[in-house]
Amino acid sequence: MDQQLYRKYLKEYTLEALDKAEDNVSLAADYLDKIPKPKFFMKDREEKRAALSRVKKVFTSSRERSLFVVLKSLGFDDLAKDAL
Repeated sequence: MDQQLYRKYLKEYTLEALDKAEDNVSLAADYLDKIPKPKFFMKDREEKRAALSRVKKVFTSSRERSLFVVLKSLGFDDLAKDAL
């Protein structure tokens, strides 16, 4: 698995969910649950599946936590600082 692509998709899914949920962690978790897994013949399928799975897991398990904690859990320190 290409780690650079994985990190790219991780950030992409995170920002998309936060944009749709207006920075609400619980609503972002609900939004992520509605995103289907990448199809078999999609480009970078393995990286997308892994990234989507990780983002779903962190957001779902952190529904009651602040956005700062969620972003730090995903390794986005720069985005977490902006969330303060």
